Amino acid sequence: MISSEPSVEAPEKVAQWYVRLCRTLGTGYARKLSSEEVQKARTDKLEQARTELRTTEDDLARTELLEGSHASEMRTLKKRALSLKKKVDYLDKIVNQTALKRELFFSGLDVTPNEVYATALISTILVAVALLVVLAVVVVLSDFIIGIFSVILAVSVISVPFLLYIYLYNYPFWLSNRLRIQALGRAPETVYYMVMSMRLNPSLDIAVRYASENVDEPLAGSLKKVLWDVHTKVRSSIEDAFMAFADEWGHWNEDFKRAMYSIRMAPMERTEEGLSKSLEKGLETILSSTRQKIEEFATAMQSPTTVLFAFGILLPMIIGAMLPLIFLANIGSFGSPTTLAAAGNQGAVSTQQQIPGYEILAVNFGFVLLIGALFPLMAYVYSSQVLSKRPGTIKPPQPKEIQESSSSSFVLGVSLLVGVGVGAGAYPFYAGWLGAVFVPLFVLPIVAGIGCGLSVYYFLGSRDSYTAMRSLQRLENEIPDALFQVGNRITEGMSLERALERTADSMSGTEVAVFFKRIIHAMRVTGLPPEQAIFGGPKGPGLIELYPSRLIRVSLKALLDAYSKGPEAVGRTVVPMADYLNQIRQVDRTLANALKPTTAMMKATAFALSPMILGMTGALYLLLSNTIAGGSLSVSIPVFFTVLGVFLIEMVAVIAYFTIGVESGGDAISLRMMVGKYLWVAVTVFLFASALGVYVVSVIG
Repeated sequence: MISSEPSVEAPEKVAQWYVRLCRTLGTGYARKLSSEEVQKARTDKLEQARTELRTTEDDLARTELLEGSHASEMRTLKKRALSLKKKVDYLDKIVNQTALKRELFFSGLDVTPNEVYATALISTILVAVALLVVLAVVVVLSDFIIGIFSVILAVSVISVPFLLYIYLYNYPFWLSNRLRIQALGRAPETVYYMVMSMRLNPSLDIAVRYASENVDEPLAGSLKKVLWDVHTKVRSSIEDAFMAFADEWGHWNEDFKRAMYSIRMAPMERTEEGLSKSLEKGLETILSSTRQKIEEFATAMQSPTTVLFAFGILLPMIIGAMLPLIFLANIGSFGSPTTLAAAGNQGAVSTQQQIPGYEILAVNFGFVLLIGALFPLMAYVYSSQVLSKRPGTIKPPQPKEIQESSSSSFVLGVSLLVGVGVGAGAYPFYAGWLGAVFVPLFVLPIVAGIGCGLSVYYFLGSRDSYTAMRSLQRLENEIPDALFQVGNRITEGMSLERALERTADSMSGTEVAVFFKRIIHAMRVTGLPPEQAIFGGPKGPGLIELYPSRLIRVSLKALLDAYSKGPEAVGRTVVPMADYLNQIRQVDRTLANALKPTTAMMKATAFALSPMILGMTGALYLLLSNTIAGGSLSVSIPVFFTVLGVFLIEMVAVIAYFTIGVESGGDAISLRMMVGKYLWVAVTVFLFASALGVYVVSVIG
């Protein structure tokens, strides 16, 4: 029996930043918004708008009935009615806040609607004031000359606060939508658990409880609420509560609702054949729907990938390559046109000698902010938005040792040693051992050292966890075929132990064979019954503790439950269960295969193409700086290459995040491993591409 009302918890700790921000900025002002005076004023304004709307609608109706009524008068009344309708909807949204309350509850954000509104408003005002101050300082220092930097700030003053308000106020809606898409993508898993339970015990409440214990939030919380509503008499029966759950989630996925209807009707079937057909219909409905959504997502991925590549990689590189031309084309705020023209014509004249120091600082700050922060941040936000639409599938198993491995002092020491060792290569550059032309490139080994150190840290820190996870994934892939064989052998009259042994022999060399042999060994050595040997009991933990996979745990639990009811129950439950598992795994493989070209292109871009292009971009900047500006521009060569290197490291992380998100829906272990495997490759390619480009430039010069 459930002892307390379930609540939906936010599955992502990253969302807690929003809660802390609301508590810090919005709580005080939210209390004022919640006061009786403010609420009464809002309610009175809403009622006044509703009265005006009713009056206008009555006038419009009378006018339409009058003979010889003027068309212009009717148009005026229709426009007024439409305007009042929008006003009523807006005020109703402010007063009742029904939609925002629902989204806050669903997303698990422990804040009030007034705190959300207050936080968005106060943050917008603070950012707008800060940007206005910066704009005023720049304009005054620049003698009121409006240049590129001032224009960018002016646009920021207008657009950034507006965009910030939209983002902060709508964040609960976006988070809820992402959670719904991910949860509904895992709907086949939910239906599978309910179907499996129904085959053992054709009881709706048992199936709901079984599914709620084995699926992720927020579906788990919603299923628990079905039982809670019956327990607290909110709903008269489990059937009514279950249909309310189906209707709620069916608003976003009609096929999931249809599958729930099929499961609801299954216990009413009078025959075993009817029960089986109803359950199969429900599972097939949701599987077909998920396949369709996966195909649509895979087809729609081409445009987002192109946009991410263009704005996250190509555009920053183009801006970097064009920067010296922008400086020298008299379109910036970096001194007067006459000064810049003289610098360009005389070649050896230093523009830094002609440009005030505060403008040089402003240019460097703008370049670092734009390339090193803004573009990677935009790429990350856009990637997150695209991945939020990815249909969720079976979640990869997460071994427990990830935290222990990543915090190892040995891993940290080796990473620092590698980073310092590679970074020490800066001295030969700086000392001029490789030639004067390479002296400004002394920052390249430092950037490469940072990249290599991070690469070693992530690789060594996640290697054990990644190996364990891959082993578990292979076991999960093999378990359906193994269960099929075990189920058939038990149906033929074998004991469970003998069926496991024969299956292990027939699947020799696989993960599941090792797993079954360990189960048999534990049963024979300890003399415990299968359930205690696998799941543990009074004498200690079971073997399943070494295999932290929910799918494996649930599958074995179903096998043992069916075995306790006899061979017929095994044949009725375990054999179809193996087929269902294969179908669910096939959905995962369909998505992986459909998106393989996309992920392969993104990997090649991040780890090979981008470093080469960035290296050549830096060499081009050096060429233009030496030949046109006499070797001196506002952004120095070391700063330029440093920013490009930092941008590369950030983009490798973003593209790894995007790729892993596309492949598996988000997996911390795989993300760390990909960064560990390929970051050192990217920074090494960047170092050699930059050096080669500079060498070619020196030969040309």
